[in-house]
Amino acid sequence: MDTLNIIFDNRQDADYGRLLGEFIEQGIFDYKFWTPVEKPTVVESINASHKRIVEDAKERGLKSVIIGEQDLHFTAKHSWEYFLKNKPDDFDIYLCGTYIVPIENKKICGFHLYEVSEKFYDKFLSVSPTEHIDTAVCNLGGDYHFCYPFPAIQRAGYSFNNKDQVNYNSVLDPKDIYNGTIHNIQGGK
Repeated sequence: MDTLNIIFDNRQDADYGRLLGEFIEQGIFDYKFWTPVEKPTVVESINASHKRIVEDAKERGLKSVIIGEQDLHFTAKHSWEYFLKNKPDDFDIYLCGTYIVPIENKKICGFHLYEVSEKFYDKFLSVSPTEHIDTAVCNLGGDYHFCYPFPAIQRAGYSFNNKDQVNYNSVLDPKDIYNGTIHNIQGGK
């Protein structure tokens, strides 16, 4: 089962329609919206929100869980298919991208779309609640794999985390972004 679990803050309610439109275009019909966990700081809230979904997957005995954030933006038609079909057989975390390129660095920066394997749940959940969840998980060390070129990026716009407009995509080269040609897929288009 490839349920897409989205952390969705309704203070940005315009994203709801945009996301549903992208889901329809991508053929994503199995999704669940999660309200953010409220904590004293934004960093703690983001951290707890991601962990809540992993904890739920662990409690339900799921082999893995796919998590996205509401600023997720697919880069081309079939990006979801491309992400799913390029998933390695064995991984701790499989990510749609990073903002620390090249990917050979294995550095995680950005949790806009990723999948966590059950063998990594406990390690993921061990991160201090006051740290930025993506960089803290990166510092744990693990078998991290990136889908490349990246099938999803963070949509530029207002960040509650930074309390400002952000565009992390400016660090990416056009070759880093999936443009619709299906790569590395058996029988792909």
